[in-house]
Amino acid sequence: MTGVWMELCPACDARRSAARAFIQWYRDPERDPKALPRLFEDWETETMHVHGWVRAPQPQVGPSPPAHLRLVPRGKE
Repeated sequence: MTGVWMELCPACDARRSAARAFIQWYRDPERDPKALPRLFEDWETETMHVHGWVRAPQPQVGPSPPAHLRLVPRGKE
């Protein structure tokens, strides 16, 4: 637990660019739901930065090994 509650406040956060974009998206009746994950991540990163935190880089994930033949359903070999 970090003890920090992240809450988007239109009155408090409108001066911050990522928060403002998130607020504008939310208020737009024609909003594109596909944009939500990126807007949320940008806002989350911006909020973390305000508290002196940074997002850790995500590790590179290699390709998965092939499934063992016993795990492949019959007829799918």
